[in-house]
Amino acid sequence: MVFLNPCPFFLKVHLLFDGLIGRRKRGLKYEVGNTPLGFSKSFTTSLPVIPPSMNQLEKNLSAVDKEINEINQQVNTLIERRKKLQHERQHLRDQLDIANVETSSNLPDYREETFPWSQQLYERAQQHWQITHFRDLQVPIMNAALDKQRDLFVVLPTGGGKSLCYQLPALLEPGFTLVISPLVSLIKDQTFHLNDAHIPAAYLTASSSKEDVIRVHNVLSASSTTRAKTKTKTKIILDDRPAFKLLYVTPEKIANSKRFMAKLGEAYESGTLARIVIDEAHCCSHQGHDFRPDYKKLNTVFPNTPIMALTATCPWNVMKDVMRILGMKEPQFIGGSLVYSAPLYRPNLIYKVLPKPEGQEHQMKHMADWIMDNYPTSSGIIYCLTKKETSTIAEALYNQSHGQIRCGIYHSDLTDEDKEETHQQWRQGHIKVIVATIAFGMGINHLDTRFIIHHTLSKSVEGYYQESGRAGRDGQKAECILYYRGQDVPRLSTMTVSEVQGRDNLNAIVRYAQDYTTCRKILFEKYFFLDSGHLQQQDAVLDDDSHLVNQVTPDVPCGTCDNCQRDQTQVAVDNIANETATLVVILRALQQRNERVTMNQLISIWKGKGLKLLHLEHLKKNDNISFPVDSKYTIADLETIVNHLISEGYLMDDYHFTAYQTIAYIVEGPMASVILDDSGDVDWTIEMSFLRSTGSNQVSVPRKRKLATAGSQEKTIKSHGNSPSNAIDLD
Repeated sequence: MVFLNPCPFFLKVHLLFDGLIGRRKRGLKYEVGNTPLGFSKSFTTSLPVIPPSMNQLEKNLSAVDKEINEINQQVNTLIERRKKLQHERQHLRDQLDIANVETSSNLPDYREETFPWSQQLYERAQQHWQITHFRDLQVPIMNAALDKQRDLFVVLPTGGGKSLCYQLPALLEPGFTLVISPLVSLIKDQTFHLNDAHIPAAYLTASSSKEDVIRVHNVLSASSTTRAKTKTKTKIILDDRPAFKLLYVTPEKIANSKRFMAKLGEAYESGTLARIVIDEAHCCSHQGHDFRPDYKKLNTVFPNTPIMALTATCPWNVMKDVMRILGMKEPQFIGGSLVYSAPLYRPNLIYKVLPKPEGQEHQMKHMADWIMDNYPTSSGIIYCLTKKETSTIAEALYNQSHGQIRCGIYHSDLTDEDKEETHQQWRQGHIKVIVATIAFGMGINHLDTRFIIHHTLSKSVEGYYQESGRAGRDGQKAECILYYRGQDVPRLSTMTVSEVQGRDNLNAIVRYAQDYTTCRKILFEKYFFLDSGHLQQQDAVLDDDSHLVNQVTPDVPCGTCDNCQRDQTQVAVDNIANETATLVVILRALQQRNERVTMNQLISIWKGKGLKLLHLEHLKKNDNISFPVDSKYTIADLETIVNHLISEGYLMDDYHFTAYQTIAYIVEGPMASVILDDSGDVDWTIEMSFLRSTGSNQVSVPRKRKLATAGSQEKTIKSHGNSPSNAIDLD
């Protein structure tokens, strides 16, 4: 008999038993509701469930950890990529802003010398400074200042004549010019030279005497009572003789002295405050390399007083920030500020980077010999990192030269009397060399300074350019020497960890110091390319294609720096991708053991020391890496490799803070994941140059140095130590 249509009852039973058997085979618990067969509602199989073995669990855990690490590396790579794209986006936005700068056909041609004040500019320049010819941009800047139609932003290189651009117009205007400057040493130096040129000038700082404060306040009050209450168009008043034509103050004075601000307000209301000058304007910006927060209050002080901002180094993003803080209108808008800039390159300055000898005694001997061989009777400045080093180095140079190098020291802890005495002795030639921190700062106008030596790396390219630019302001040949060793970088890193873009700025100056092939002029111009390129475009538009700003020439070498003069056979270029992979493998192995290492400790392990203690002997069997490192590399080479990899993102600092010190440990960076493929093979190229031989102006760096191992107690440089003499000078 054939059933064409099976009974639904039997079909349901058949399907039910199939389901039960299937679940039983899989060893699962199952439940059944009310059925026509009256089965119980639940059954549990009695087959045992076999748990995974320990080996399987460890294998699974390892696989999960590996996948998490891979994801973390991908995230880091994406974060780094996003950072670069954000930078590129901002760059494109800046270019759009610049493209929108208005054509200022309504402005006069400030290059002309047919203004009512043109003759007086030359007469006063000759009378007070013995100047008979102005530099390229000084005439249009001074004309624009006296015309008072726009605020001005002036970017000229150190020694480019920025000060004259506001000092000379101040003599031809009624009232006085207020100059806000960040450093007391700069203020005193400028005031000294102005008074020496028979130009009435005064200054107020936090250390000014009560008598000086009262005198300045009285002058401000007296000026306000003799002026009309409304501002008038600029007039040429040659017989206007107030107690001062220029008043210098620090930004802290503006921010903290209500009484001074009240007196200044009286002068503003009476029209005797002719102009506000912001010297070293990059200090206004939190994006600049020397941010001073006291500038934040300046944008609401005197809204109708013309502003002139001056600096030697100012990227476009910093310039925009400064303009926002000061209330200046950006140049791309109607009535926007006028921007003038000149090339950074000064052909009379010769830049060199010398390997820093090992040990203080060898360093001082080399430095003293260099000074005596090249400039035995000339003036110079030696910049140090800490206050304590100024005294140590000054004494060592005197001893090494048998008393022939007479040094004075300068740092922020000295009394005002001691600072002024050092200043006077240097200006008068009684001492030849100033050994100083950066407190001996911006705008120092000692024309015949023949050399600037940096005993230690600066914190930024901007800082180094500013400091080295204090040489050769008379236009004659001068040399700028940087002593560099890789071991100094971790020390600086811990000191800049709290600064805005501190590590990025340090990476940039490390690249400069470790470049043995590129012209130093070109390195500066490439670093400041956004600055020079953007400003050049702005001025070209603002002045109707008048080309007031010279073109940057990043493809034309200077021909005089150490790299231009170096025999390139002394330089070897290696692919350090394998060395990079080795360091990444070492750091990952250390991370698995929760070990942290400083640069010194990492190099010690890299050379094959302390492996048994750290259980890293198995790395010698890894065929994909070079371990231990090739003996052709010196300790100095290994330090430069680590610093290079940090600057490029393959490695990075991991800071540890204690109550008394900051420690910089080395860990893998966001670019580490790209150096190794999934199989562990190295499929990448990272080229780096090494100096294999030395020239006449270079010294050999010893190959041997005692290195700390990861298990040892390594001495760590303090970022803010207990002793003030060991603290970095930020004044």
